[in-house]
Amino acid sequence: MENRNELYKIIPIFNSNLKDDEINNFSVRYAQAKNLVRYLYGKADAEEENNLMRTYIVRDNLSDELVGYFSLKAGMISINEQKNGDYDFFDTRPAVELANFAINNNYIKNNPESKGCGIIIFSKYIIPIIMQAAKKIGIKYVFIYSLPMQSLINRYKKYRFKRLSSKQEKELHKRLKPKYDRGCIFMYQEL
Repeated sequence: MENRNELYKIIPIFNSNLKDDEINNFSVRYAQAKNLVRYLYGKADAEEENNLMRTYIVRDNLSDELVGYFSLKAGMISINEQKNGDYDFFDTRPAVELANFAINNNYIKNNPESKGCGIIIFSKYIIPIIMQAAKKIGIKYVFIYSLPMQSLINRYKKYRFKRLSSKQEKELHKRLKPKYDRGCIFMYQEL
């Protein structure tokens, strides 16, 4: 996916030549997001190898600095929830989960003109990967579990993500919320 005219290059983690010192110097803006750093260091390779998720490294196309990373995995969302006695019924829709999305805060500090690069990465790189997959298999939505911070939720709204009603979100969390995402807010968008 490398194009010298682009700001960034996106490289699958196994082809990225990611160095330990790059991971050790990777930082996130919010203390609540430290799991994103730990994921990159401790779990990304194993989940890639076991086909649980695909992680992509984002590098500056000119300097080759580590800008950030994101992980995508197959998923589903539920709609039309109904209760019939002791049973819950619902329909599902195919989706892709943006399971991890982190920008290297040290990169932003060293390159302040790059502040806001997340929207560029999302729209120019993440969405095209999802759309390419959608041409081959059914994918209707992309979703994310956001940290419960209003500034981050507002940022994802700028990316066109929406929230469910509080009742719908509560029901969804009872059924489908992964342990890794406890305390996070479900947000989605239709492709």
